[in-house]
Amino acid sequence: MNSHSISNSRRNFLKTAGLASGLLILPTGFLRGENAPSNRVNIAGVGVTGMGRDDIGSAQAAGGKIVALCDVDSNFLAAAHRGNPNAKVFEDYREMFDKVGKSIDAVLVSTPDHTHFTVAMTGIQLGKHVHVQKPLCRTVDQVRRLTKAAAEQKIVSQMGNQGHSSNHIRLVKEWYEAGLFGKIPEVLAWTAQPLTPSNREGTTEYEPTGATPKNLNWDLWLGPAKLRPYSPKIAPRQWRAYYEFGGGSLGDMAAHVIDPAYYILDLGAPTRIEFVEASSKSPLTYPMHCKLIYHFPANAKRGPVKLVWTQGRGSSAKPPTPEGFNLPDGSGLARRQKDGLTMSGSLFNGEKLTFNMGQYGDFFYTVPIERYAELKEKAPPPKYPRTKGSHHRNWIDAIRNGGKAVSDFSYAGPLTEVILLGVIAQRLGRTLDWDAKAGKFTNDDEANALLVAAPPREGFLA
Repeated sequence: MNSHSISNSRRNFLKTAGLASGLLILPTGFLRGENAPSNRVNIAGVGVTGMGRDDIGSAQAAGGKIVALCDVDSNFLAAAHRGNPNAKVFEDYREMFDKVGKSIDAVLVSTPDHTHFTVAMTGIQLGKHVHVQKPLCRTVDQVRRLTKAAAEQKIVSQMGNQGHSSNHIRLVKEWYEAGLFGKIPEVLAWTAQPLTPSNREGTTEYEPTGATPKNLNWDLWLGPAKLRPYSPKIAPRQWRAYYEFGGGSLGDMAAHVIDPAYYILDLGAPTRIEFVEASSKSPLTYPMHCKLIYHFPANAKRGPVKLVWTQGRGSSAKPPTPEGFNLPDGSGLARRQKDGLTMSGSLFNGEKLTFNMGQYGDFFYTVPIERYAELKEKAPPPKYPRTKGSHHRNWIDAIRNGGKAVSDFSYAGPLTEVILLGVIAQRLGRTLDWDAKAGKFTNDDEANALLVAAPPREGFLA
């Protein structure tokens, strides 16, 4: 590893979990008895493809035992069951809890965003520990209720922003608090991975197509959402583009990309979300390209901070590469990203220097990189405890030890709120002023209505 960088991509997270090679790797601590049957955490996976597949594998590698699998798609469920033949399988999470709930200690919630709350809240009410994919929920009201319930039930919670288990953000926070960067009045955050497909941008009506695939229980997929005809332009892949089901690129990627700034600078809640521009406006779907500016007030330790968010396709979403920015020769980043900044990440514009952090807080480069050695000489001793192993191991260890996971809902909830406020500004296409204490916008009643989820269909929570 180069002395001027600390690099750990999402692929490294999966390698840590023993997934990238497809081989079975004994979890860390297995030979010490940490994962003996008497100490094994029994886990149910709800949503078993995509990130659900990754969550299940990483939890297993961290010592969890998968005892139940649940998915509304029978093809996805069958594939997951082949890898976990001893797990019980279910189509409906409510039936799963009813039939085998007593054997479940914890639940991985890896479903589309609009069903996060109904699955997670059901589990929490039954006293189950929960790991919920980002963003935590679809509305601010849901986030607050879920966070409150987790605290009241004293369960161990974790949001799936795996970069928060990276120790790079702890190192940078220590350096920042030691004054090595000076004041940081501005952070630029971006993603060039648009999650609103081009054929969804500007959509004005849902497009039903008739027959639902035999392998999909569309009614259960919709869950608490309004009943409507099936469309392949919603499920299984494009649902993030729609207000009703996801949060677009901001709702998906910001939990990773702005997490370093939120943690390092102790941002708290913004007072204004300034809408700058968007490539389209639709009654149903998010724009591909958008720019917002979050304004965070000063606190006891720092001055005000402006966080600029941009999203779009390719280099158009990225800020200009700062003068003096040069990735180290031979690094994986240099080979992948010859035009400077990576496809997602953040730039901290400090008064003494600028530095770059990766999409998952998974690397840290000073601008220029030669400044790293100089700063390292002045670095303070470690202040914040380092995490050990993967994000899922952190969660499982906390369950075993009665501790708190690094991105438990007391942290992940407020972070998610920041993201969802931006989602509303993006959706409405206008600037919003936020009163965090009152929990409402002071200048927009239509925006306030979007803080609360629509009433759910019977049998679901929202």
